[in-house]
Amino acid sequence: MPGKFLRYLLGALIVGALGLLAYQQLHASQRARTALAAITPGPVDIGFAQAMSLHHQQAIAMSQLLQDGRPTRLLVLARSIAGMQQLELGEMRGWLRLWQQPLLQLTPGMGWMLLGDEPPAADLRQYLLDCSRAPGGMVGLASMAELEQLRQSQDSVRDRQFLRLMLAHHEGAIPMARFAATQAHLPAVQELAQRIVLEQSEEIVRIRMMQQALDAMDH
Repeated sequence: MPGKFLRYLLGALIVGALGLLAYQQLHASQRARTALAAITPGPVDIGFAQAMSLHHQQAIAMSQLLQDGRPTRLLVLARSIAGMQQLELGEMRGWLRLWQQPLLQLTPGMGWMLLGDEPPAADLRQYLLDCSRAPGGMVGLASMAELEQLRQSQDSVRDRQFLRLMLAHHEGAIPMARFAATQAHLPAVQELAQRIVLEQSEEIVRIRMMQQALDAMDH
């Protein structure tokens, strides 16, 4: 009798231990899936990083044109824009390399903005329509002719062109960033998108004030 009881007790302990091990393995697997989901990008994360990288590249290029040593009243602004956007561009490129994704979209388009959690509202549909009609596939991008004109212009003419192009550039980027701030999967992407909205909204105010100052100086 004692022998049977011991065998029964030993069997129960083994079954209990196996059950506990299975539970622990299941719990560990769930934790691993949760951790993986926290670093796995969705289509909005990838699309935003690629599209905003392209947008930033042009802003940096335009800002660097004003830092070629020729006279300009906008040197501080140009340096500020180039410096900030170079840091953000490096961040987005780092993500894309980590995610093993191309640094830029293989085909132009903003279709990733249709992949949020909610159906697109009227303003988003209009933005996407405007992007589809834009030569560069994105609202706010300057054309090659405009960039060449900026490169060749001088003094206040160049300053005015820079402000006009950068204003359009920022206004075109903000809807994209606002979308990613709420619809991106990863918190880091949401945080960067929110930061871009804030930075570029502040720069829009600054640019408009500079436009008014240039107008006043010419009269």
